[in-house]
Amino acid sequence: MAMATMAHAAEPFRFEAETSLDDMTTLVRGRFSEPSTRDQVRAVFVGEGGATMIAHPRRANVEKYLYDINLCSYYVWRWNISADYTPSGKLKQIYVNGAPALHGARLAALPKKGPFYQLARPRPEAFKGEYSLAAIIADRDGDLNTTDDMDILTGVGPMRADPLNMGNAVNNPGEVWRSIFDLDDAKSIAAYAGDCSAVDAAVEKMRGSGQP
Repeated sequence: MAMATMAHAAEPFRFEAETSLDDMTTLVRGRFSEPSTRDQVRAVFVGEGGATMIAHPRRANVEKYLYDINLCSYYVWRWNISADYTPSGKLKQIYVNGAPALHGARLAALPKKGPFYQLARPRPEAFKGEYSLAAIIADRDGDLNTTDDMDILTGVGPMRADPLNMGNAVNNPGEVWRSIFDLDDAKSIAAYAGDCSAVDAAVEKMRGSGQP
């Protein structure tokens, strides 16, 4: 048993292995806490997972790690893991697609003040399905070229990275910069690890039976 546990712990992190928001949140809470360092977080998500790291354009000690997966051209799933650090490089908070994960932090409140705009995040790779992601956002400075000061009023996304079972649709409050609607690009889009021909066949069967 001990040998099996050690072998499991030695396995490198893979974004594809976490198939739901709940799974990723559980992993983050199990691996990281306030004593964790920036280097430790980067080692997992960038070093092992292959995410694209992007520093916040206007806030020091804030960065994010993007990883996109093409779910058989029906949907491009985004993992947007962002983190706040102290000046000494210690972890303050880590977010899973905009939701804070550590020490019982609550979701961000919905914005009450505009101006409000509709934001569209193109996803042309998902030509069989959802090729554009839409959200209603509040823009603090009224400049649509700066997305790091935008807050989500309404932005719906799925709960699971599975083209045949994407779970319930949930609203994603918080900052656009930390969310699935963020306009920054990952360096590449990973292919779905499963069998897309089987997915296509299942989708056609569902459509033929009149299921949405």
